[in-house]
Amino acid sequence: MSKIMLVNVTHVEESRVAVLDSGVLAAYEIETINRTALKGNIYNAVVESVHPSLEAAFVRIGPDLKGFLPIDEVNFRLLPARTDSRKQGRIGQHLAPGQKLMAQVVREPFSGKPPTISTYFSLPGRYLVLMPGVDSSGISRKIDDSGQRDRLKKIVSELSPPDGFGLIVRTAGIGQTKIELQRDMRYLLRLWEAIQRASRDAEFPSPVYREADLVIRTIRDYLTPDIGEVWIDSEQTYERALEFVKDVMPNRARTLKLYKGDRPLFNKFNLEEQIERIYKRKVPLPSGGEIVIDGTEALTAIDVNSARSKRKGELEEIALTTNVEAAAEIARQLRLRDLGGLVVVDFIDLMQTRNKKKVEKAMRDAMKGDKAKYDVTTLSKLGLMELARQRIKGAKMAASYATCPSCEGYGLIKNVETAALALLRKLQSRASRGGVGKLEVKTPPDIATWLLNNKREELLHVEQRNRMAIEIIPDAEMLRHESDFTAIARGPEPETARVEPAGPELTADAAPSEPPAEPELAKPQPEPEGEPAPAEPRRRRGRRRKAAAGADPAPESSPTAESSPAPESSPAPESSPAPESSPAPESRSTRESRPARESRSARESKPAEGETAVALAVAEGEKTEAPAEAAGESNGDAETAPPKPRRRRRGGRRRRGANGASPAGDASAAGGRAPAPEQSEVPVPHSVRADELMPAASGAAQRAENRSKSSGAKRGGSRRGGRGRKAANQD
Repeated sequence: MSKIMLVNVTHVEESRVAVLDSGVLAAYEIETINRTALKGNIYNAVVESVHPSLEAAFVRIGPDLKGFLPIDEVNFRLLPARTDSRKQGRIGQHLAPGQKLMAQVVREPFSGKPPTISTYFSLPGRYLVLMPGVDSSGISRKIDDSGQRDRLKKIVSELSPPDGFGLIVRTAGIGQTKIELQRDMRYLLRLWEAIQRASRDAEFPSPVYREADLVIRTIRDYLTPDIGEVWIDSEQTYERALEFVKDVMPNRARTLKLYKGDRPLFNKFNLEEQIERIYKRKVPLPSGGEIVIDGTEALTAIDVNSARSKRKGELEEIALTTNVEAAAEIARQLRLRDLGGLVVVDFIDLMQTRNKKKVEKAMRDAMKGDKAKYDVTTLSKLGLMELARQRIKGAKMAASYATCPSCEGYGLIKNVETAALALLRKLQSRASRGGVGKLEVKTPPDIATWLLNNKREELLHVEQRNRMAIEIIPDAEMLRHESDFTAIARGPEPETARVEPAGPELTADAAPSEPPAEPELAKPQPEPEGEPAPAEPRRRRGRRRKAAAGADPAPESSPTAESSPAPESSPAPESSPAPESSPAPESRSTRESRPARESRSARESKPAEGETAVALAVAEGEKTEAPAEAAGESNGDAETAPPKPRRRRRGGRRRRGANGASPAGDASAAGGRAPAPEQSEVPVPHSVRADELMPAASGAAQRAENRSKSSGAKRGGSRRGGRGRKAANQD
């Protein structure tokens, strides 16, 4: 049975051509609308960069397309040396950035690598290949018959191609006459002239010549004399193919036929199953064995397994039969899948040398029908055979299949448990960074379900430890290995509003058991002129000593010394001014009038916010109503004390008095008597010693003198006041 060619172009998005040999798929070509062939196209190109270390240049051949031009593909006859300098390497002598040239694609792009281009042009015809810029001519190496080679060499010499053009006779030229070869040469010369005119008129970079479409190209390359029929299922494509055949090979026009059946063309010849088999990883063999094909970017590994081979006979014979069948199928799969680069085949181990030779011969015989260049080695002692095959086009699988997004071409995906645990570790790592108030995690539904059902305690622990919230959101559109984290920053913590107390602020050292009562602001009574203030009862001595030890300086707004009268019996002498370190008030009187004490108590207590203005007004009025006579009898030559800033917290005043910075503390140390606080003032706790509240600046001697004066005051009664004033004035 002769070979049959089938052309399926019913759909615009896809064109397919298949060649059957005795009902078995021998050749298969496919081209989609999104993946067209670039090999053979000619472009106006511009050199972008030259790399002397690579001995190559990158050339732009289109708006979004670059090409790789190595030094081996540079035709020095078309691109002579620009300079004699060899500093930039050989590639730098012929090419420079910005240089314009014309180039042809000789290798398709694959695995992210750009297409390889060349300045050695080749225009394939039906029987000949025209090579502009080359003087030599030859015969295809696939023609082994020496008689045919000699006859074709004689015909090529008689054709006498023009100067600067070379010719190569293709395998399809076997048995062709001189007239057929001459017609093919004239056609190729006209084509080259048209390409040169298009290049001069086109811009840089831009395409100049496009190779024929899949149908015309396949008919030109595969329509050999052993093909008896060519079936085409599209009338428009049939008319175009018939026109091409009549122009190039008119004697084969009767071979083309138009298919008008209702059943799809490939289904009629049972080709769909065979086509699907070339995409599978495992391919069965007739005896029950199989071959397994795995590929990388530059290497393809093929393993031969006996699988379900018949177990009758010796193991050596079973292995030999399986290996011979595998050799024929491997050569066929290399053509169908268009696998290129290095191919390593692991055959079943054979013990006898003659059996190894049979396997090697079977592989070479099966590779003879391949149009690509190849090289086959012998079997090694480990049973491995290496093959090198030229990559003509992109792999067929790339035109019909895309890389799996789940496994990314590996072929395996993680199970639910492994993927969920990996997501949980990512979640814990993200939460440990801190600064996150809420973490939203999007994941596939099966992963989300497994986490919430099996790792609920771990999620709760992460939330409590990092003080955050975790929300698992299932997303059906996500793949198992995908996840999306959205971190929401933690907001500022709300501040608690501070409420000021209505009464005086209390410190931790002096906190009363009951809140103090509001002081009663009574109007002071006028005192008799010239008489000192009445003596306080004896029970006020303890409070008077405590007040003298922890009394605060009078505020700037209410100087108490100016409003309290001094007795006539003990005026302050002018010859003994007060020291600068502890300025004394204007009057050294140890007594204060009752209205002055009430005024001091009202000023020191802190009323509520609404009562502040009223309390200050009343205190100011009390100061003005003090008897003028008592103020007049006081010593007016004494220096007034410098004003001190008003402090908000009484605790701070106590601490400052204890450190020796308070003027009142100095007065008490000198023997002066501070006014006794009212019931609204905070008493000093019993746990605090009175000597600890005395100023430290007075020294140990001053504290001893104060203790002796205190003991003398207890014995002397009311006479203590006069001696205290005299001692203070002397100091």
